[in-house]
Amino acid sequence: MPPLAQQSRVAEKIKKLGSCIELVSIDPHFHDVSIGLFIKDGVMSISSYSTIEGIDARIEQIRDRCTGLGDVVAVAGTTDQLRLISDLQLDRALRFMFIAAVEKDPSTEFPTGRITTPDTKTKLTFVINGEEVDGSYVYTISAEGEAERPEMRVRAAVGGFLRYSGCTRVDKDKFSFPDGKRYDNFARLILPLARNVSAVDAQLEQDEMAGQMNTQTLGFAQS
Repeated sequence: MPPLAQQSRVAEKIKKLGSCIELVSIDPHFHDVSIGLFIKDGVMSISSYSTIEGIDARIEQIRDRCTGLGDVVAVAGTTDQLRLISDLQLDRALRFMFIAAVEKDPSTEFPTGRITTPDTKTKLTFVINGEEVDGSYVYTISAEGEAERPEMRVRAAVGGFLRYSGCTRVDKDKFSFPDGKRYDNFARLILPLARNVSAVDAQLEQDEMAGQMNTQTLGFAQS
């Protein structure tokens, strides 16, 4: 296919799918193809230009992984579409969800139980609990273990939620999502990232550069 015709095909597909939330340039668990997450009118679609055998099943697997990692639900009767559980669109949280769904071992079980993660800079373990407060669902981050000034690490973790989910700081150790609703899956997903904002920002910048290069070379690998 001539380059201009191929570029036109890519543009038409992107127009149909909507805005690109995230583009993973290499799927390490399926022939290194590229796969993207798009959103249009509140419906998210997972798509790839690859026509390799098994791509549809892989897309469905990724879609189902997303439902276990984020606060999203599968669109009935489809194998590639998702909906948010509310009208709140958390772009960065959705990006993290999709990247994890593609890049992590698909046989890994979803975490359950308490929302916790070890701190990378101390011997603390962060713990999140939530409760309804005056009509809003408020999450509290606490720290278990020994460290100097653990309250500073807790405050930093809350700051990570403000940065990556647009959350509101309720107190030095408390936050709520922008619409005040409950998003336990996103809270669990974001917590390991919120503890180390600088490292995550650097990785995001690197991924964005790779994504721009990939879209400039026709968007998706077509293995």
